[in-house]
Amino acid sequence: MSKRKNKNNFIPLTFDGIFKALFRHKRYLIDFLKDVLKYDIVDLEYLDSYLEKANISTKESFLDVLVKFNDGTHAIIEMQNQDRGSMVTRIFYYLGKLATKSLKTGEDYKLIKKYIGICVLDYNDSRFTNLHNVCKLYNVDTKEILTDELEIHIINLQSKIMNDKLKWLEVFKEEDDWDMGKYTDEELKAAVNELKRLSGDVEVMAAYDKEMEEKLDRILIRQAGMEEATSQAALNFYKNGVNKDIICKSLNITLEELNKILKKNDV
Repeated sequence: MSKRKNKNNFIPLTFDGIFKALFRHKRYLIDFLKDVLKYDIVDLEYLDSYLEKANISTKESFLDVLVKFNDGTHAIIEMQNQDRGSMVTRIFYYLGKLATKSLKTGEDYKLIKKYIGICVLDYNDSRFTNLHNVCKLYNVDTKEILTDELEIHIINLQSKIMNDKLKWLEVFKEEDDWDMGKYTDEELKAAVNELKRLSGDVEVMAAYDKEMEEKLDRILIRQAGMEEATSQAALNFYKNGVNKDIICKSLNITLEELNKILKKNDV
């Protein structure tokens, strides 16, 4: 198991495992949802986060957190710390699956309740430039909202445009330690105390260390692939008579690095 640099075994809320563990506590999830959605939530019920397959050929879906409010609204809450390229499409798919399960044969479509997707991103997605991005279905010509039954909220933690005063932002963006002196809100204080406890949990720590090791492996593999691609491009340029200075400038490498590539390949 890898050793962490801080003495308190700090694990950030952006880690998927601790995110799920904290928000299994109703009080913290309700407080977070009120912060994002800006309306009162009296109570909620946790639902099975596994969305059943309609048939053997249908894709399986496992959600981070799935709940139903006391007014019948359903909400999916997801944490994403790496760009997989299809986050919005997946949230839309999840919400669609929930909606199709909500009506029985013969029931009126007016009975469909509201479905909300909330996704917290710990990477910069250029499509969502604000901290808090709200997505709805609307008429592109009139800008009129077509329905309130579907709503997606994207919280971009990497954004520099603070268009919303989310009190939970400071908890998500903590990078060093759970310093209790930073938090004045009583619910955040309680949540941070729970995060401190979870950070010391053996199973949570082991899962976090495993994820960090896998992340490092992915980075190393990606870097190796990039280095191989650079080497191959340099060789191709050189064999086709391109000047060394132009090769270095084009590939953003030094002359020393280029000469090492050429020597390694007996060129």
